[in-house]
Amino acid sequence: MTNYKTQAINLKSYNLGEADKIIVMYSRDHGIIRCVAKGVKKPASKLGGRMLMLASNKLLIAKGKKLDVVCQAELIDSFKELRQNVAKLTYAIYCAELVNTFGLENDTNSSKIYEIFFDSLKNISLSLNTGEALWATIRFKLVFMNLLGYAVELNHCVKCNELIQKDGFTFSAEAGGIVCRNCSSSIREAIEIDHDILKVFKDAANFDFPENIVDQTSLDYCFRVLKEYVALRSHKKLKTPELIECLC
Repeated sequence: MTNYKTQAINLKSYNLGEADKIIVMYSRDHGIIRCVAKGVKKPASKLGGRMLMLASNKLLIAKGKKLDVVCQAELIDSFKELRQNVAKLTYAIYCAELVNTFGLENDTNSSKIYEIFFDSLKNISLSLNTGEALWATIRFKLVFMNLLGYAVELNHCVKCNELIQKDGFTFSAEAGGIVCRNCSSSIREAIEIDHDILKVFKDAANFDFPENIVDQTSLDYCFRVLKEYVALRSHKKLKTPELIECLC
């Protein structure tokens, strides 16, 4: 078997027999990969905690006929702070669900997606409050969707391409972004937003953390707007948003 090295973040796992697991990961070099972690359920396994969900590792992997096999794993970051706070962990799991849903094998954008995923997990784990964790999640969704080719239009009307300057605009999840006042009447399910909400979107797309305090209500509203935007472009129903509404 041919060996290869990569960095990857664990997304989910499945039991395989009494001692093994199949680990689904997103890798810097190959996008989605699925590997067998042999003996990982044994107490003395060297892989141990390195195969936990959301852990990032440097990996040595043996290429197999059906599934690749993890030979070595060196922990980069376990993002341990996530596991100490329910809200942080829930937002991080949501990001992982998005990557698992939209990620591809042999993804040409794998290095950029890996970086924004890693950075977002780090920012969520280091956030000082729920607002900062939610900001990092909103930022991840905006950048991730852009990398997938589903960029949210925040400057020009998606219908007539007019630069948005005046009040009275709306947001259309189906059309892909901002809609000017004149075109709003042609949109079936337009969502009302104002310049403050639009600024949150624009700032989140560019900054890891907010420059000024953003109220929780605005962040929650932004999250719900993007939740609908993402759901319309997903081939399956996402589970974590409902959990977020219950716990966060």
